[in-house]
Amino acid sequence: MNFRKVLRIYRKELLELFRDRRTLFTTILLPVILYPVIFIGLSSLMSRQETKMSEAGATVIVQDHIKDSNSRLLISELKQIPNFQIRESATFIDKLYKEKAIQAVIDISDSTTTDGVVIYKILIKYDKTNDRSDMAYIKLTNQLSIAEKKIVGLRLKTRGIPESYVNAVKVVENNTASSQQMMGLFFGRFLPYMLVMMIITGGAYVATDLVAGEKERKTLETLLVSSAHRNELVLGKYLTIITVSFINVLVNLLSIYFSMSKVLNLTGEVGNQFSFPMGSFALILVALLPLITLFAAILLSISTFSRNMKEAKAYEGPLVIVAMMLGMISFLPSFELNNGLALIPVINISLLFKEIMLQQMQLSHFLITIGSTILLDIIAIYFTIRLFSTESVLFRTEEESISFKSLLKNKRAFFTPYFGMIYYIAAMAAFYYLGFSWQKENLVNGLLQTQIILIFLPVILILKTLKLNQKEVLRLKPTKGINYLLVFLMAFPMFVLSTAIAQLINLIYPFPPEYLKTMNGLMDIGNLPLYKVVMLIALLPAICEEVMFRGFISRFFENYGRWTAIIITALLFGLFHLDMYRMLPVTILGIWLGYLVMQTGSIQMSMLAHFLNNGTAVLVSYLIEKKLFPNLLLSGDDLSWWLLPPAIVILACLVYLFHHQNRTIIEVDIENKEIVCAE
Repeated sequence: MNFRKVLRIYRKELLELFRDRRTLFTTILLPVILYPVIFIGLSSLMSRQETKMSEAGATVIVQDHIKDSNSRLLISELKQIPNFQIRESATFIDKLYKEKAIQAVIDISDSTTTDGVVIYKILIKYDKTNDRSDMAYIKLTNQLSIAEKKIVGLRLKTRGIPESYVNAVKVVENNTASSQQMMGLFFGRFLPYMLVMMIITGGAYVATDLVAGEKERKTLETLLVSSAHRNELVLGKYLTIITVSFINVLVNLLSIYFSMSKVLNLTGEVGNQFSFPMGSFALILVALLPLITLFAAILLSISTFSRNMKEAKAYEGPLVIVAMMLGMISFLPSFELNNGLALIPVINISLLFKEIMLQQMQLSHFLITIGSTILLDIIAIYFTIRLFSTESVLFRTEEESISFKSLLKNKRAFFTPYFGMIYYIAAMAAFYYLGFSWQKENLVNGLLQTQIILIFLPVILILKTLKLNQKEVLRLKPTKGINYLLVFLMAFPMFVLSTAIAQLINLIYPFPPEYLKTMNGLMDIGNLPLYKVVMLIALLPAICEEVMFRGFISRFFENYGRWTAIIITALLFGLFHLDMYRMLPVTILGIWLGYLVMQTGSIQMSMLAHFLNNGTAVLVSYLIEKKLFPNLLLSGDDLSWWLLPPAIVILACLVYLFHHQNRTIIEVDIENKEIVCAE
């Protein structure tokens, strides 16, 4: 790779972008004027509106059902509220209230306690959705609190008791957080969300224009025939997105800082005590760089995959929503960064900003956050380079609308990612809305109905409707005899590996007691005999889920390569279980099952491996409960960690033998029903 060509592409793209006045305006000029308008203008407007609403006051009707000296005192105190009109009588009160001519209605009544003390009950009728009515309620309650103290004082005075007699407890607030920390908390909550959205919006326009835009303008072909290699083109465009995104974030951050400083200075003492530490500012920028590069790679992949700018914008929508939801984690209470959360993209940056602003940052959190994000960067840019090097992706044409008749003529037209995702979303919706309800009503019957009705039968019905050969599409055929033996031998080492991953997750994100209780309940369903539990938990999912995922869903992604199909299917398999604690182990298991199928061309391998994995889990759980499992293999209720190294070594050796025995990859041409073999 020639880095000079990368820089040449980079300079070219930057010059073209900054010649575009829209880019200059949205990236640099708009943030400079946006935040002063938002912070200064909005704060001034809010202050003006509060003053205006206070001057407008409110009209309140008081209905006194007691009419003694104390009730008169209450009314006289209410009349002390500035700009309030307190009326003691009126006609058509309900009509006036409905028309918002009056903002509140007060009913004064009384009751007597068992000790003979009279309690005055004040019922305030108001509309919380109406600003004036809500303001009236707040001021009325404050004033009634003052009146209550006066009534209590009069009662004590008549009995010759000093007012201080009722002050048994005095609460004194001692907030140890400095003004700097309080403002840091404020910034730490909203700033991460703002910055995440800035990164995406700042890079989205540039990324969309760099590839999808060039496809529309028919200029991409000219660039591809230049002397620059595909990798150099990708990196040049990648650096362009990073640069523009960083400039956008930096300008936004500076504009926020100066705008907020101006607002705080106008507030007086609090603003003068707060200053944005330059060290925190530098740390935030360093933490932002990996996130900027990650989103730049994702946006460039979207732009490369899209046929035009309109399609790219459609794909960017879900990314914005997901990033927005993850970025809002800083708003939620009781969320603090730990080593586990530091591995989750966006969430880690969001909580790290909070730590930085509160001056409570831990170095381990910072390094894990940066390191995990950089690792995702490498994966994302590798995927982008692969996309940019794939002609079928780079030059995708407009897809024709597909009718049912055309599907019957051309079966391959059905097996596209579009139809695959539609089917998957429908299946997941059915699983969530129907499957959960069935299982909640009756766990045994619910599991049977879910596996057979929602997971297995729809696949068979679709294949029959399209008149496809089920045996060929689902790879329902035997394989070499030695493969069955090798898969059987690999079952326990693979179980140890997946269990170790689950135990590691439990160390980082401790499983809730309710979750553990539910999982243990699955292994002892309704006190069923062990063989029935094995059939329900191991055999049934091994058949039904493998038919759906490794047999059917993987077909929709095979045009992008066998490993792409394996990984995407595994991710969908992990997500389908709707269990955040088991998602990673299940996804890894899905990759393993997909490899077995792709390497042998037989779904029987993944069915056997799936059955053995779930069956081993049921059997081990049963033996532990009956105190029959060897204590040497246990550490408390978990498997001993010493099992992991030999399990990995044994699994690696068996995988080598399995791979050696199945060097020929068997594929099925769905349209022509031909078996294609390749070394």
